Amino acid sequence: MSTPSDHRAAPVLFNGGVRLREWIEAGGSPARHTPLAGFRLRWSGFWFERHAAIIQRKCAQIDLPANPVFVLGLWRTGSTVLHGLLAEATPWTTPRTWQCFRPADFLLAPPPRERQVRRLTDEGYIWTFSPQEDEFAALLLGEPSLYRAFIDPRRMEEAIGLLEQWRHGLKPTVEPLSERWETFLKAVIAYAPGRLLLKSPNHTFRLPWLADRFPDAQFIWVTRPVPDVFASNRRMWTAMIERYGLWHHETAALEAFLRAAIRNHDELLDWARGALSERIHIVPFQEVIHDGANLVSKLLSRLGTQLSALGADPSRKSPTA
Repeated sequence: MSTPSDHRAAPVLFNGGVRLREWIEAGGSPARHTPLAGFRLRWSGFWFERHAAIIQRKCAQIDLPANPVFVLGLWRTGSTVLHGLLAEATPWTTPRTWQCFRPADFLLAPPPRERQVRRLTDEGYIWTFSPQEDEFAALLLGEPSLYRAFIDPRRMEEAIGLLEQWRHGLKPTVEPLSERWETFLKAVIAYAPGRLLLKSPNHTFRLPWLADRFPDAQFIWVTRPVPDVFASNRRMWTAMIERYGLWHHETAALEAFLRAAIRNHDELLDWARGALSERIHIVPFQEVIHDGANLVSKLLSRLGTQLSALGADPSRKSPTA
């Protein structure tokens, strides 16, 4: 078993709503001590839900656009870089870091000061206003996110079930995301109206449902050779679990999860090439990293969008990873 050493700092808590807290508590007593964890989760959850109810009322009359652009692919394929390049080159509306980590109340207070932190997985940085995965908002809102495995890696089997959800087709028994996630997107639009640009590797495994929910959506899919993806993800998931995990993880379970993710990703891509051929745009990792500007120009041409000359905007940071 891979376990953090005794001197490692206590894990960082994801302070979300009641649904996330209840899911965490269902795992029993944490193996890694975090001072006052239960009290802190309950206190933050109480205010989270109060604010979420206010936001739901404020955004009730907002309609989500039918034509978002989704950036898909496995983790560690360069999707963060491409997301940043697209956000910088277009007027599209994309969730920002501070919004994704305050999904219940960011409309109720002014934006925070600009800050930056080093990413756990590479040499890049994350800024307060940099483009961010809406998956973190979904996690905090209590949606069934694969990122729950960062918190309780013992439940990897549950995560593998989420990888398989796309096989249920366009009429899933349980919808992969709820109205709470959609309310967050409405709040993002209320803050900055425009066509939505969304990036989450986890959305890859929700693709049939997303394609049906947003009939005019387009999907940009980043691919990378399997050996590189596996090695990079093993490092990434281990680092995230060591930072946020309330329990230790088994290396074998993590590797089984990653193999299942790669298998489902490949089968999904084959399905999408046939079922969504006019809506899928596949790009390789190397092109994202080494020829990003030209790639963005080509993608926007395919999407019928021209490059926009944006002025200096502190909320639009060039990607570094």
